[in-house]
Amino acid sequence: DTGRALLSHESEEAGIVLEGRLELTVGGERHLLGPGDAYLFDSRLPHRFRNAGTGELLMVSACTPPSF
Repeated sequence: DTGRALLSHESEEAGIVLEGRLELTVGGERHLLGPGDAYLFDSRLPHRFRNAGTGELLMVSACTPPSF
């Protein structure tokens, strides 16, 4: 869990869930992702990552400047 406070910074983020369940909140919208699900969003929007399952969450995530 990245914490109750939403994060915001100058970049874009993308990732994919390999195992487990991810609750991804971006700009006030919550999304529940599972294995094989991917995401891409503007990191300037308030966001949060949280393990929504009872087991481990395995995901690959990357940040890049917003010019990518």
